[in-house]
Amino acid sequence: MIAPLPPRSDRPSTPRSGAASPGSGAAASDLSAEQQAQLAAQHAAFDFEAAEAAELLREHEALEALLAEQLKNDDEIMKKWIALI
Repeated sequence: MIAPLPPRSDRPSTPRSGAASPGSGAAASDLSAEQQAQLAAQHAAFDFEAAEAAELLREHEALEALLAEQLKNDDEIMKKWIALI
């Protein structure tokens, strides 16, 4: 199992409360402790999945940049090789 990612330092982190959002139509007092715990677990799972997807996207973009640089280097080597002929 993958551990949760640490919060990014380039943006402020705002913790979520266990209560429902104001637009959901349910106040925190309307939810039982079990429902609040379930809601908090759903929020945590969503946040984890979003962070995981963002990290995978960052890794993908870094690999694409690395591949582009490698292709440029290979092209330069090929040009030099042809110039030797």
